[in-house]
Amino acid sequence: MPQQDRYKDRIIPLEFDFYDTLTKLPVKERVSIVLITNGSATIKINQHVSLLKSPCVICMSQYDAVDLIHSENLSAKSFHFDPWFIKACLTFDNLDEDIEIEEQHVYNRRMLYMFTKHKDNFQGIFNLTPQNYIHINELLLMIGAETFSQSDGFWTCRIRRMLLQVINCIYDIYVDQRKLGFFKETEITNPATICAEYIHTNYNQNITLKELCDLVNLNRTSLNQKFKQQFSCTCMEYLMYYRLKIAQELLSNTNMRIDEIAENCGFKYDTYFIRQFTEKVGISPASYRKNPLGYTAFDGRPIQKLIQ
Repeated sequence: MPQQDRYKDRIIPLEFDFYDTLTKLPVKERVSIVLITNGSATIKINQHVSLLKSPCVICMSQYDAVDLIHSENLSAKSFHFDPWFIKACLTFDNLDEDIEIEEQHVYNRRMLYMFTKHKDNFQGIFNLTPQNYIHINELLLMIGAETFSQSDGFWTCRIRRMLLQVINCIYDIYVDQRKLGFFKETEITNPATICAEYIHTNYNQNITLKELCDLVNLNRTSLNQKFKQQFSCTCMEYLMYYRLKIAQELLSNTNMRIDEIAENCGFKYDTYFIRQFTEKVGISPASYRKNPLGYTAFDGRPIQKLIQ
């Protein structure tokens, strides 16, 4: 909720969240700075799927459509504010460059494009170096503390000053990364790569082909074509191979029971797991466990016995 200024009869349009989980984004009538401090997530912003790993920062606005698909040990802090908190002349109605404003405010408006002008492979996401992360995190912590304490009548001035430091830091990153072509289509934006990374994270869950298609907005034929081009198999074959590879590692390195391994690898029934393992790996799980060092690693083809 907006902050009630305890020193003046006014409402300040900003909010701070020390423990954001990305489930309530975007915030209406706000632009947001979200700092991912721990863990990872798969997120869809404006139908564009991105894999987030800490440390990174997201700049977004009320114009974005956000869907958190999956998270792992995710922790974030976020600051939401109306653009006019920076300059009274900056509102959502005049952020477009076609609208004339005083020249002295053009730079601040241009910096807000990181929040409001998302398209193609640029969705306001920036990976951070350790130095940038430390700097932005420290400033956000001070902003959060001042937001809740309102230590004196000048608390909004201090927050505005620190906020501009954060935005300037992120804008420098944005300019540098755009010059280096960071927002062009790359391997990490490839639908097959996105689905493969999703499988690596969620292989122990019930993953369906429809779920993978929805993840990258492709039909089954198109997604499988891209998978075959990159991995020489369909996406569901890739899921099976990855689960069996994990099972091979668990058989080699743990004392887990066969049914426990099956469950941990995403198989609903241990009988189905045993049948698939035997058929595709070329040896039963029990036989493999007796001599795991005597066979090659599973790569989608039947393993080979090593010469003893």
